[in-house]
Amino acid sequence: MDVLDYGRSYLGWDAPIRPAPPDDPGARAWGNSVRIQLDARTRIIDERTGRSEDYYLIAPCRRERMYRDDDRLIHRDPPGEYRLAWSRTRSFRFGQEVLSDGWRRASQPLSAHYLRVDLQLTAVPSPRALPSDAEIVAASQSAQPIVVHTEIRSAARGRRAVLEYPVRTMNYLAGRQRFQVDTGPLMWADLDSDLEEPIEWLWLAHTVYNRLDRAEFVKRVHTPLVDAGTVVRQVWDYTGWHVQEARHTFYAAP
Repeated sequence: MDVLDYGRSYLGWDAPIRPAPPDDPGARAWGNSVRIQLDARTRIIDERTGRSEDYYLIAPCRRERMYRDDDRLIHRDPPGEYRLAWSRTRSFRFGQEVLSDGWRRASQPLSAHYLRVDLQLTAVPSPRALPSDAEIVAASQSAQPIVVHTEIRSAARGRRAVLEYPVRTMNYLAGRQRFQVDTGPLMWADLDSDLEEPIEWLWLAHTVYNRLDRAEFVKRVHTPLVDAGTVVRQVWDYTGWHVQEARHTFYAAP
């Protein structure tokens, strides 16, 4: 698995022309083309067949009305975040994935919504592995980008995933040769899921760890807000916590 340069890797698409909503004066009945930066990648591997597929997380943006001439570009009723996981054939939207019964919405084939979807992936040239705490700390004291491959497994299902992400927040103590990653977003994979589409095993998450063989993850889940013992609203927040064995491989970009 190569190492992506997240400053120069994008997903792009062309959306078809759609009729302007009759209740939205000023809306344009136009199509649209997009280039949006990638935040993370997850590769899921079926160890029994050897098959694998990569999934890509795009940077978040607001729900918006396109190319208007007034000041009504940002959706206000309701507002929302546009954040999806993508494969080369399907997409899965985070943030609006819960139905009234609490279950997440299904992924969609790209052909249902887009005329063209492509990936502009730029690999880091000659990435340097950082196999020890001392080398990780030394790289943290430089301006070099650091990208991590975190491998997790489900032995029961014969599945493995490699979570790739740039380290945006790194803690370190040079005198003690200690580090602690606290970063995200990334896509954690529920490798024990029974869902048919692997893209639907993915959850937005952050991770914290200070050793190379274990990690804590906190995933974004539907979370109740409680006032005086009564649930008054459901929101999305990072409250789904768990810890598991993991193998981290650090890379520094030249």
